[in-house]
Amino acid sequence: MSTTTITQASIFISELLEMMENVYWETNSVDVKDQCFNVIRLLQNEVTELTKISVQDHHYAYEVIVCKPSLMHEAFSDLEETLSGEVLRTNTRQQLEPLLAQAHTLFS
Repeated sequence: MSTTTITQASIFISELLEMMENVYWETNSVDVKDQCFNVIRLLQNEVTELTKISVQDHHYAYEVIVCKPSLMHEAFSDLEETLSGEVLRTNTRQQLEPLLAQAHTLFS
């Protein structure tokens, strides 16, 4: 099993953060907006902490910094459940689904 480096995690989290912002603005549902906001805040906090790590250390294995990995995993599970009945643009859904699957792997 390969480990994710800090560099890889930083890139992934930035992509996921951008996608979550798209979902936030595309949806009309307050419940989805609340779940998105929760995930966005967790991801922003994680990115903030990752930027504090020296570039010389970016080859090390990534570990969640700002909270327990189980909390991140739970936040993404809740979001997926909330999104299940939501209508999103086709492009957004196609980009979001693999990112959410990868998020479950990264944050488990």
